[in-house]
Amino acid sequence: MSTPFIAFQRPPGASIAKYDRSKPSQEQDASVPQYFKDCMEVREEVFVREQKVPIENEFDEDDARSFHWVVFASVSTGSQKGGRKNSQTSQVPVATVRLVPPPHPPHPAPGSEHKIDNNEPSNSSQTLTHPNGNEPYIKLGRLATLPAYRGLGLGRLLMNTVLEWAANNRNIIQPLLPPMTREAQLIGRGLSEPLQRWRGLVLVHAQLDVEKMYLKWGFVTDKEMGVWDEEGIQHVGMWKRLQVLGI
Repeated sequence: MSTPFIAFQRPPGASIAKYDRSKPSQEQDASVPQYFKDCMEVREEVFVREQKVPIENEFDEDDARSFHWVVFASVSTGSQKGGRKNSQTSQVPVATVRLVPPPHPPHPAPGSEHKIDNNEPSNSSQTLTHPNGNEPYIKLGRLATLPAYRGLGLGRLLMNTVLEWAANNRNIIQPLLPPMTREAQLIGRGLSEPLQRWRGLVLVHAQLDVEKMYLKWGFVTDKEMGVWDEEGIQHVGMWKRLQVLGI
């Protein structure tokens, strides 16, 4: 494989308003940006086809407000014509991750069952208050690498890239908003207390079988959050704190 490169995209917002969660990425409306289809193509291969998550649960309300990264690899698409081989390459999405800025709904309760990523309404009885009080955090998720490209360090490459970017872009992750806008965000996420400024706290909802991978990346398992079920897959909460520029 040739050297991969990473594409970064800001939250797609209204540009994915016509995304149909019942259809695969390449059957979406032409108004949906290609980069977002690339993210979803990887996620569908890993979570939907490999891990059997229903396709309608893979796309969620956080996608529009999340920052997305995609790793592309150059793949040869050479053809034979008139006895002469034409060498061509195309860029194929092979790994992805997203960063969801604050605020967030309460965490799943230990032993509870949820659709992917706690996608139920935030007033569900199966919720907990934030284990870190009211301190805001960013949430990294949907980390996925195509099977043929695993073992090449792409997950670590993505994680290092995202964490470095986050540590240096606090004001992009959490811009200062008018009070009315902030209040509307809090109400929409089922929160009542004023939201503080983000100070470097990072959360992942890690599948239990990759907990050791996140431990190697400096995350610490939150035992109080316990273990819960998302789409038949056991998850744990893990935290990491970054040294944020300007703090």
